[in-house]
Amino acid sequence: MNAIIGKLKRTRLFANVSEDNLIGLIEQPGIKSGKVGDTIKVKAGDLVVVLEGGLVMTSADGGDHLAAFVVDEKAKDPAILYTIPAGAHLELTHKSLYLVIDGDRLDAAMSGAQEAKSVATLDDAVRERVALLLKSAPFKELTFEHICRCAAAMTSIAVKAGTDIVTQGAPGDFFYVIEQGQAEVWRKGEEKGATPQLVAKLGPGAPFGEEALLQDDKRNATVRMTSDGRLLRLAKGDFDKLLKSQLVQEVGAEDASRKLGRRAADLIDCRYEAEWELWRIPNSRLMPLDDIRERARGLDKGRDYIVYCRTGRRSRAASFLMRQMGLKAVSLKGGIAAWPYELEGGVLGD
Repeated sequence: MNAIIGKLKRTRLFANVSEDNLIGLIEQPGIKSGKVGDTIKVKAGDLVVVLEGGLVMTSADGGDHLAAFVVDEKAKDPAILYTIPAGAHLELTHKSLYLVIDGDRLDAAMSGAQEAKSVATLDDAVRERVALLLKSAPFKELTFEHICRCAAAMTSIAVKAGTDIVTQGAPGDFFYVIEQGQAEVWRKGEEKGATPQLVAKLGPGAPFGEEALLQDDKRNATVRMTSDGRLLRLAKGDFDKLLKSQLVQEVGAEDASRKLGRRAADLIDCRYEAEWELWRIPNSRLMPLDDIRERARGLDKGRDYIVYCRTGRRSRAASFLMRQMGLKAVSLKGGIAAWPYELEGGVLGD
């Protein structure tokens, strides 16, 4: 492994990729071997690294000779096929050892190397915040520069065990990320005399408080510290400007209908069951906002999702939470109230 890492590190492409990331790129899917005439299977965006041996790349119809490499076993540097046209055919011309590297994973590794260099130039307080936010779900879709802006706008506060950071029914004023410590999320049902139920436990890097800010509504749960700790908090105005504008995506009814008609997306209704039973968009799947963290876990991350509610407020929060989970979710602008197409059920209530 060390010899292979050494070879890769001598190339300009891999020079700045950390050794840990290189090991990850090598181990999955692993070093492959093949004999003369074997075909190399690749997908769009992949790179092929020939460590020993040789290959030839021809056009899809076999008519055009596009590239050829031969690497002697004593060669210091590997041969790298950077670009593979759609449909191209790759065939080994020698007994070979080679790697097929996923282009997206390589880009992520290279971006991480640049981010590490950039983090080193920040002042100590912001650098520590950025390092935490890079691992926190809401920030994974943001550019590094945008994360730095969020970190600079945040303040760090010390908190004691037993403190209620947000209280169910109170207005939303801040978005939080746990720096240090542990917390619990408690939610009380709307029925009279309901007892609060523990719904989640949170640790370092966990975000909370976004739902009320996204809906411009009251807090739907109480978050209580179970240990002393520190929190990063972002005021609502900064949250709207820096996070909401970047992470909440909306789609209009016409585009949504077209996409659903092609079966290019699945439809999620994040209202309560009583609302769904009364009136709904056909073929929608019920997944109330209060339960979405739990119920969305089984969704296919390869699918697109359109989320709707009555007016679009709850679905903005739901799609935000789903995107934190790695799902491709957008909110239906205006909700079911603005849906001009077929509905099923009873009469739209207030």
